[in-house]
Amino acid sequence: MVDGSVSQLVWDADAPPLHFAHANGFNAETYRSLLEPLGGAFCIAASDARGHGFTRLPATPGLARGWTIFRDDLDRFVPDGAILAGHSMGATASLMLAALRPEKVRALVLVEPVLVPKGVVPGDNDMARRAEKRRDGFASLDEAFALYRGRGAFRTWPDETLRDYLRGGLEQAESGVRLSCRPAWEAEDFRSTPPGVSELAAQLRCPVTLIHAADGTASPGEVEIFKRLYPATRVIAVPGATHFLPMEFPELVREEILRVK
Repeated sequence: MVDGSVSQLVWDADAPPLHFAHANGFNAETYRSLLEPLGGAFCIAASDARGHGFTRLPATPGLARGWTIFRDDLDRFVPDGAILAGHSMGATASLMLAALRPEKVRALVLVEPVLVPKGVVPGDNDMARRAEKRRDGFASLDEAFALYRGRGAFRTWPDETLRDYLRGGLEQAESGVRLSCRPAWEAEDFRSTPPGVSELAAQLRCPVTLIHAADGTASPGEVEIFKRLYPATRVIAVPGATHFLPMEFPELVREEILRVK
């Protein structure tokens, strides 16, 4: 039983089901410009993960450990036979579901999945510390846009994508707006990253595409482990990309999703 509501962007069509899962700290709306051109080719749902966007499910301390809660949430509302695509944490949660329920997943498209080496102990890290210090309140969406545009993690983002991220990730506050993904929850998610996920490749049974940046969260060593355990994996390394590959190379990501239709 789900104790709350799940917010989704949906492009309905008489076509194969496609679910897209977003990165930690983001939301479904962030990927609107990536997904909208695929409408008609797929029946698309892009969900806000627990603790993100407009989904209203409990996000309490300890719940994100090992990211199994995100896997289990996907299992509850993704239909059987769906193509699962995702970015970063969303890609990893999708991979975890495909390994747990191979009969449920038709294909996987993993964009910059978080693949932490086996033996690494989850805990404090720079990403978590930065998330905790993130400014979370603004006078308006326009103020947040002006502060983010061309800076930090957003320096390679198109303006349209940045505005979509803010539209899907800000909620009303007493004096303006604030991030709906609370900094403490984003930090907890970073500290809860499961190690050794690459080894789940041995449990896969569906077509898999893994798209990664040369210096991203899917390191060459972990990609090699993944490919060795599941040789049928289609691996695409994208020169010049960062962890924000879906924002930088949306046409490539769309082409790869269409390939598995």
